[in-house]
Order: sequence, then C-alpha cells, then structure tokens
Amino acid sequence: MKALFKQLSGARYESLRNSLLASVVVFAAVYAGEWKLKIAPFILYFTSALFTAGIMWQLLNGTRHMETLRGMLMLPLENRSLVFSYITVLGAYALLTKTLPVWALFFAAADWRGTEIGAALLCGCMACAVTPIFFLMFRKRKVMLPVFLTVCILTVILCIRQTAAIMTADLVSMAGAIWYLYSVDAGDFLHTSAVEKTVRYTGRAGGLTIYLMRYLMADKSYCINTAGLCAAACFLPYLFGEIHGLNMLPFGFAVLCLNTPICTLLSADTNLEQAIRVLPDQGIRFFGRYCLFIFIVNGFVSGIYLCGWQLVNGGVTLADAGMAVLFALQSAVLSVLLEWALPIRSWKTESDLWHHPRKYLVPFTMLLLAGLLSQ
Repeated sequence: MKALFKQLSGARYESLRNSLLASVVVFAAVYAGEWKLKIAPFILYFTSALFTAGIMWQLLNGTRHMETLRGMLMLPLENRSLVFSYITVLGAYALLTKTLPVWALFFAAADWRGTEIGAALLCGCMACAVTPIFFLMFRKRKVMLPVFLTVCILTVILCIRQTAAIMTADLVSMAGAIWYLYSVDAGDFLHTSAVEKTVRYTGRAGGLTIYLMRYLMADKSYCINTAGLCAAACFLPYLFGEIHGLNMLPFGFAVLCLNTPICTLLSADTNLEQAIRVLPDQGIRFFGRYCLFIFIVNGFVSGIYLCGWQLVNGGVTLADAGMAVLFALQSAVLSVLLEWALPIRSWKTESDLWHHPRKYLVPFTMLLLAGLLSQ
C-alpha cells in the first residue's frame, strides 16, 4: 500500500501536501470573504458521489501504476488482501488529493449540519467502493446491472433527498461492493495502455482532423469525460435554476469548458510535442486545427446546455447563443495557448495530468467573464 500510494502522490507525498494546502487556502479565502450561498444538501451529496466516482474511474483506467500492480502480482501476496489494498489506496488518493478541495469549497460557502457533512463524506467513500465494481462489470460487458444500480443511487440522491435515506443507500452500496470484492481477482484490474495497442493505418494521405478523432477515440476515458460533460450540460440548468438572485447561465458555459483530456494532447504525448516543435510550420498548422477541434467539442456541449436551459427555465435569446459561441471559442484559444506555452510535466498518473492546477486557469478566466456578463 505504501509503495503504490507513494507512486501516486510522490516520494514525499507532494500531491497530498499540495491538496491539503489548496484546501486550506480555498476554505480560508471563501470563509473569510463571508460569501454564503444557500445550497441544497442533495447538491453536495450528488457532487461528492459523482466527482469522486469520476476520479476513481480515471485512476482505474490509468496506465502509469500498472507496472507497480504487475510487480505486486508477482509477489507471494494474498489475492484478497491485494485487492482491498489496491482499492483502499486508490480511494484514499482520490478523496485526499481530488475531492478534498471540492469539499473545502462547499463547506466554506454554505452552512451545514453535522449529519449533512457526514452524509457527504459517506457519499465519497461509497463512490470509491462502488466504482471499481462498475469498472470491472463494464470490462466484462455486463452493462445493465451497473446502469440500474447507478440509476437507483441517483434516484435516492436527486429525488428522495432525505439525508437518512441517502446514508442508508450509501451503507448498503458499500456493503454490496465489499461482498463483491471478495470474489474479485487482482489481475482483473490490469489493462493495456491505448498507446501499446499499435494499429497501422495505410492510405495515400492523412489529415489532422482524422488524427484528432482517433486521439479522442483511442482511450475510453476521453469519450467518457466528454459524455460526462454532456450529461452535466443536461443537469446544470436544473441545478442552476435552484439558485436565485443571479443570472447563472454564463456560469454554466464556464464550467463546461473543463474538458481536460482533449486540452492536454501535447502534455500526454511528449514525442508528438517534440515533433511539432521541430518540424517547420507545424505549430501554426497543428494549433489552428487543434483549436478548431476543441471549439467544436466545447460548442457542442454548450449547445446541449443551452437547449436544456430553454426546456427547464426558458427565456433563451439569440444573445445567449452568441454567448455560448464566445465561451467555446475563448476557452479553446486559451487552452491551446497554454498547452503550447506551458505543457504539463512530471505527472505520475493520468488523473494528475487531468487535474493539474493549470487545468483551472481557463475555467477561472471564463468564470471571471461569466461574472461580468451575469450582472
């Protein structure tokens, strides 16, 4: 456990220290600023469960720690102990380095009862326990049961909205996940990197657009992240409709530009970056189309959000459609410029790459713009 946790968080637990520092700074800044919002408890529960589940899925799909897991499988370790240790380490890493800053923001921005805080923590732990089970079932093409259980959990959180019922559902889900893990083989978590699955394409000519589409489809995490943003685009109109006194429409456009995997193309592939920097005129040709690619993806997600807003809240105008185009274009340009000028280095897991502090520069800029437009 210690070896795997060190590989994930750094030899001196740098990721853990940075997360704790960021959480303290965020909590102190928001609390001292006396910015208090009225947030429904189910929003905290939903965010805790969904965000943590997304992080766990990224970690389970990661490739950087696969060699460590392969090495552990060669050691004379008990299978059950290895499985639970592996899930515990990934869950602790997800909660302490990724979910903790989100909790700090929520806990500072609103007043919560102790039971509500406990339920939020329990939702995060439940996501850490249940996500590996769903991950294995999806790999075995057993899709219906994970989908059904996900719908049941979301129904309790979003429809029933009772803290006691949500905590009960969390405990039952965790108990079921632990029971299922007793029969899981540790080798089931091994997988091959998309980079290792070499495929040769032949043809007289190639196009950058085709390459970008292959890049998007090469790893399921990219598609899942984009699909998750589309789902968030459907949910945000309902969520922001609960907040009164401020035009929340621009803030949705700002949040939906957080499609980190497609914005870290060069950081994820250093060989591609070196080739682009060395070959003449490749920077201009590549980044022009790369920017267009991100703009199309962001514009598509923003379009879903705009349609959802019209269905749920109504009042969408032509100016709002222009605002969607503006946010999609600005976020694409800024993402490409950052990827060229400040590529991410020394990342240990795909989750570290996708949740690097640089990730929040573009959304923060977009949130500032949203704040100006919401007046």
